[in-house]
Amino acid sequence: MADGANPGFQRRMRTAQRLTTAARRRTAEQGLPGFTVDEICDEAGISRRTFFNYFASKEDAVLGFTTLWDQHELEERFAAEGAGNASGLSERLPEDYAALIVARWTEIGLTPEHVADLVAAIDREPRLLSRLFESLRARERADVELVQRRAGLPAGDLRAEVVVQVVSALGGACMREFLCPGNSDPLRTIMERRLGAARGVFAGALGQSGGMT
Repeated sequence: MADGANPGFQRRMRTAQRLTTAARRRTAEQGLPGFTVDEICDEAGISRRTFFNYFASKEDAVLGFTTLWDQHELEERFAAEGAGNASGLSERLPEDYAALIVARWTEIGLTPEHVADLVAAIDREPRLLSRLFESLRARERADVELVQRRAGLPAGDLRAEVVVQVVSALGGACMREFLCPGNSDPLRTIMERRLGAARGVFAGALGQSGGMT
């Protein structure tokens, strides 16, 4: 059974989210130096020792970087889907990578409230933004390597970078739409809609031109 479907895992993720919510609220109100890990633990109803089973630091709690978030199974499944394809660059590659992104977001239970809390915390402590960007850059580099492995491409092959960069850009647009007030569509539906539009744009453009002029 995948972790996301495991009741015990879901319970632990809810505890991690309580800690993150408390840490973000206190950061927005008091700044990072204004509260302690013990105060977060008291609010969430757990021990200090238990806190460090979920987060390596107070800053990680604010950013939501929980140690529970192990996506090895999702990533290995994505990599294995390229097996049997001579080049690995199948038509399904962008869709499969997009599905991986959506699965990651779904696993952490992202909501507009969670994002609003994070923005408020970063407004109070801008130095958290550089840590967040550093994490995003590291994730992009790791995903390029994952796509290379899935597609059987050599290191440095620009096609792997393009897949990650294009789909990630679409993912950012999808997230903004998902978080808009009044939206009722799930992330998967939004992503599929934008992928379909992108495919139509690229197919039309490539059909009219052999390259840049």
